[in-house]
Amino acid sequence: MSDIFQEVDKELREEKFKTIWHKFKYYIIGILILFVFGVGFNSFWKEHSLDAVNDRSAKFFEAMELAQQDKASAIVMLQDFASKEKSSSEYHSMIANFSEAAIRRSNKDFSGALKIYDELSSNNISIFYKDYAKLSSVEMLIALNNVNEAKIILLELSSGSSDLQFIAREYLGYIEINEGNIAKARDIFQGLSEDASVSLNMKNRSKEILSIFP
Repeated sequence: MSDIFQEVDKELREEKFKTIWHKFKYYIIGILILFVFGVGFNSFWKEHSLDAVNDRSAKFFEAMELAQQDKASAIVMLQDFASKEKSSSEYHSMIANFSEAAIRRSNKDFSGALKIYDELSSNNISIFYKDYAKLSSVEMLIALNNVNEAKIILLELSSGSSDLQFIAREYLGYIEINEGNIAKARDIFQGLSEDASVSLNMKNRSKEILSIFP
């Protein structure tokens, strides 16, 4: 009888882990997308006149709207936009590259998205966006069953001074849980829950995870 209760308890824990992971995944995607596109287009407005913004950004927004119906054509438009912007603004070209990767990701072209993220992480852009590209590549690597490489990237991001170090640590914690490495995961979430630099939301998620561990 005790075996039955243990099995039920295990299934309940796994379900709780999945629920928290689901919330975390959309939280991280939402926050980073808002940052990338918010900062990117704020820069665009500062650097150019209204007419220039309307003219040069029209193709971008047209491509993003087209992506709802025809992803292949949208990708071609974004590539054209990125190519034309590269000579005048590496920053806006980068936004188009990230957008193309996002479309490829939504179309389950994980290899295509990964290639873009790898190129972005080695481009001459700010360290934050390099790190964002690396973090974005993690999901692609996992989808392509290359978890070990994904973990190497997360360890690199979490052990340095990256602005994304805490998100990388949390991400790594969920991977350890998924691989059954409960002791490693517990250490990660314990560290996050006690770190004074970690946000309150992340601390609360970490404590919630810790409360589920057997």
